[in-house]
Amino acid sequence: MNTSRLTGVLVHLSGFLTILLMYVFSNSADYILLSEIILGIVMLIAIQSRKYALWYVAAFLIMPMILDIPGTHLGLWSFGTSDFLGFPFWLPFFYGNLTVSFLYLVSTRFKI
Repeated sequence: MNTSRLTGVLVHLSGFLTILLMYVFSNSADYILLSEIILGIVMLIAIQSRKYALWYVAAFLIMPMILDIPGTHLGLWSFGTSDFLGFPFWLPFFYGNLTVSFLYLVSTRFKI
């Protein structure tokens, strides 16, 4: 298996596991946080690109501010574990992982 194919498998598997492990560990926010951090590290090491690392950081910081902070403070929804500003600690890692996985899929599939 060549390097680019292995990278693709690792990134797509990490993106899938990001969602799956959130449901598997739904009763333990600590396990979700640990798994999201590990999967993010695996993805960023596999890709080894500054561009994707910047996308990860951008999604990590911006997505909770756009999606979750307004909704929780307006009372539209709430999280079972609201650790920081009304949302769980693992949520920014979740957004970062999904963003990198999705962008990698789109850029490799459509050669962008």
